[in-house]
Amino acid sequence: MPLADTHVHLLAGLDDGPASMSEAVAMCRFLVAEGAGLATALAHQNPDYPENTPERLRAAAVALAAELQRKKVKLAVRPTGEVMLGPDTLADWHAGRLLTVGDTGAYLLVEMPHRDFVDVLPLAAAVAPTRLVIAHAERYTPLLFDPPRAAAWVAAGCLLQVTASALADPWDDDMAGGLREWADAGMIHLIGSDGHGIDRRRPLLAEGYRALRGLAGRAAARRAGEEWGAAVLRGSALPVPMPAVRRSWFARVLGA
Repeated sequence: MPLADTHVHLLAGLDDGPASMSEAVAMCRFLVAEGAGLATALAHQNPDYPENTPERLRAAAVALAAELQRKKVKLAVRPTGEVMLGPDTLADWHAGRLLTVGDTGAYLLVEMPHRDFVDVLPLAAAVAPTRLVIAHAERYTPLLFDPPRAAAWVAAGCLLQVTASALADPWDDDMAGGLREWADAGMIHLIGSDGHGIDRRRPLLAEGYRALRGLAGRAAARRAGEEWGAAVLRGSALPVPMPAVRRSWFARVLGA
């Protein structure tokens, strides 16, 4: 089964991702070489990009898919918005201004506001049965170093997405320890490259997949990198086991 990239910016000119269609196609070729067969074609939905309506993202994804078919690039792409959480998120949801993962209505990809951390539990309850996918979840230290909190989010239906490059080359020992804790508890549900370009922030996926296999085993890596990623992109139901959480690695280091 090919890899599924659940977080990659492929919509040319719509955000800080590829500047042109040719760059987006080059990124898609790169993803195929990485072993991917399915990917989000996403762009940011936040105040910095107010013109990124669901309609605009859908149209850009259709244009990309047509170009990939014309160039015989064997990557299926699904339109997606990366939604920055804010005071208007729920109102935007009810108004239909947010694009779900793959445009299926089943999963909503969300990220934290800049320099802030938000408890997603109220939003998760409000948008159910749509489930939240926490984008690049490893970035959020109040989540990474608090496995019981992460487990509570999982119990509420959230899925934790981890960036492949963070798995392959964690920023520091703290991140490495936190990711090991998540892997031990079964809380790395999805992998994304968070690719933005071909000359910068390439959509590197395979090395992170191999790193997760080393951390959690072949079966867990296959679930996160292949089976569960494909299910989320296609809007399929995804039963996720409850994590086996111990006291946090960070707390143990501090002697707490």
